[in-house]
Amino acid sequence: MMYSYILFSIIFLLIEHIIHVLGTWKLYKIMGFSLLEIIIPIYNIFILLKLFKKSCLWILFMCIPLTSIFLIVYLWINLIRLFIKNINIKHILWLFCSCGLYIYYINYYSSSRIKDINLYKFKPLFKNKKEYHMVFAIIFSFLIHNYVIQPYLIPTSSMEKTLLVGDFILVSKIHYGLRLPMTPLSIPFVHNTIFGFIKSYLPIKWPYFRIQTAEQQLIKRNALIVFNYPKDEHHSIIDKKDNYIKRCVGLPGDIIYINNGILFINHQSDELYSKQLKYKQQCYIIKTKYIPLNLNFIKENLSIKEIDIIGNKKNEYFYYAMLTKQNIFHIKQLCNNVFFIKPICFTKQQIAEQSMYIPWNIDYFGPLYIPKKGDTIRLNLRNCYIYYDIIKYEQHNNIKINNVFKVRNNYYFMMGDNRHNSFDSRYWGLVPEDHIVGQPILIWMSIDWDRQNPLNLFKWKIRWIRIMKIIDYNHYYLSMSLIFLFICVLIYFLFAL
Repeated sequence: MMYSYILFSIIFLLIEHIIHVLGTWKLYKIMGFSLLEIIIPIYNIFILLKLFKKSCLWILFMCIPLTSIFLIVYLWINLIRLFIKNINIKHILWLFCSCGLYIYYINYYSSSRIKDINLYKFKPLFKNKKEYHMVFAIIFSFLIHNYVIQPYLIPTSSMEKTLLVGDFILVSKIHYGLRLPMTPLSIPFVHNTIFGFIKSYLPIKWPYFRIQTAEQQLIKRNALIVFNYPKDEHHSIIDKKDNYIKRCVGLPGDIIYINNGILFINHQSDELYSKQLKYKQQCYIIKTKYIPLNLNFIKENLSIKEIDIIGNKKNEYFYYAMLTKQNIFHIKQLCNNVFFIKPICFTKQQIAEQSMYIPWNIDYFGPLYIPKKGDTIRLNLRNCYIYYDIIKYEQHNNIKINNVFKVRNNYYFMMGDNRHNSFDSRYWGLVPEDHIVGQPILIWMSIDWDRQNPLNLFKWKIRWIRIMKIIDYNHYYLSMSLIFLFICVLIYFLFAL
């Protein structure tokens, strides 16, 4: 995989070099450079940097395909300024709106009317250090966003009470090994769409490759994981599929099943594995006598957002609520009129309409063996449908009943902590290892908004207690991020010399 990724990077840089030469060779000649100087890769960039009085360390941006695009565009803007006397913002907009074709217009049309140019009168693109520093801030933000830490927003309640709707989190992309980008041509700082329906990238796909070290951490059971949704039908390239966040309850080689809403991993209840599962939230029915519940009081003081009355009969009131065990304890302590609180579960005979595992549902599921890399699986009438997605994803051709195939990837089983309100692996299957993005590390902002009307700013409330809250207690990846940021700052000062 590594050699394939390097090969694709070299091919990309060569294509970029050809595009640059074809779009600027006449401009080079007018400036007095020979044909040999124009066509030599890297060197032709180097002479422009010297011409524009920029540090030679800028050439390092050519080593990374994604940042090389920034450098090429920057040099093209300088060339336009060099050959057009009264340049204004419209010329820069033409360059971007034409996807770079405007430099070809300058090269093949405008350059024919220019016989001589005084390079000594050239003024740098940035007249002061503030503008110069702004470019570096954009480039380094882009590098950090793509390779180290990326911000995310929690839009749904599938992870309550661990992560709440309105939590703004930072996700470490280096915790499980840095997965290099697979879409070289995309709009910076945008995931997969603009305005919700325009794709933000060109469908050019690079092979999967993840940089891992000997000290790299493995995915642990019950860790929170950000990953690309495997069944995203709108985006075929892995790193542009929608981002999901769930808890990894099943590791490669595990056997999992759910009985009466209780998850068992390798024949042991999941509550034996982690104290973090105290935040697990499920669906309950609450019955009160004579006096109804004060829903506003409960929502405000017990942080229960999903609770509604479903009916009443003969002075008995029934409520549907998503609760943790701690919520149940508090309700019983505060509300003397509560007659009972019971969990709501599917029966064995009820089959979830969206479940890919027939005849299972979210409360009676499995047993399911989670394949690991190197496993050999023999297909039979029972498991052919269960492992159909793996066979399709790994492109095992002509596999039939009683045939054996070898698994090429590790797979993981993801579940939300809000177990009765989570669209997870029980519905759409296992997550391949190449879909893993990283692990959330910090809640840097949290806003409690009206879920029926999130844009109503007047009802926004900041959850001060959740701001700058560390999500996990392992600081290994935080130290790695700090080291990377230190290197970025060091390079920045070297460039600024």
